[in-house]
Amino acid sequence: MEMKSSNDVEEIALANYKQSEPWPDNDVWHHYTSDSIHKYVQNYLDKLLLTTDNILLNAGCGKTSYVTSANVIYMDIIKEYIDAFENYLVGSIEKIPLKENTIDCIICVGSVINYADLQKALSEFSRILKPNGILILEFERSNSAEFLGTKKYGQVIFKQKYHYNHQAHYLWMYNEKFVFQLANYYNFISIKKYRFHCISSLFFRFGLSEEKAAKYIKFDRVAQPFSYLIAHNEIIIFTKVDP
Repeated sequence: MEMKSSNDVEEIALANYKQSEPWPDNDVWHHYTSDSIHKYVQNYLDKLLLTTDNILLNAGCGKTSYVTSANVIYMDIIKEYIDAFENYLVGSIEKIPLKENTIDCIICVGSVINYADLQKALSEFSRILKPNGILILEFERSNSAEFLGTKKYGQVIFKQKYHYNHQAHYLWMYNEKFVFQLANYYNFISIKKYRFHCISSLFFRFGLSEEKAAKYIKFDRVAQPFSYLIAHNEIIIFTKVDP
């Protein structure tokens, strides 16, 4: 499925982030988001034990880095975010300037996929990733408690406007099952997942401010059994299998 207006979402993101930081210090909700993602990804990388023989693509990385022995390629649509790194690529996850079957691990987190065409991005990830390679993907869900009681809840795809960092941002919200279906189509199978902003999204839906609701992210681990119904964000770890 190709979304007719996917480019405008990415172009607006490009214009916004050229004027701001990817994770502003004064935003409590997104501070918790960034912290949750970084801890989870770093913990998984520690267990993955990549070596100097491996290549890792940090796709849409902003200014974020992780501790790993792998050779890392930092990619973003904004050069100023990544040009301090030794190996970097300026580009979109919808069209990655790398050869087929050359990457051992891809990290795409920070809702980067919500600014892009999911199908194009997954197709590109599958193309460049080696068989048995790892994809660490994080996204914002249409199954979020934020949309409970509305027509948007659980929709396959819809475009949502947010006010973030004093700017208007547009994101594609994705249904979790749709993400899995497309991932399977492109030869990915899930080996692990973690949903977060569960209770916090529920409190936000019923009137608590983002700042006050964000602190309830500390209950996410105990909320996992029913997180499918309410979580706003999800991290999925995929492995690429032979067709």
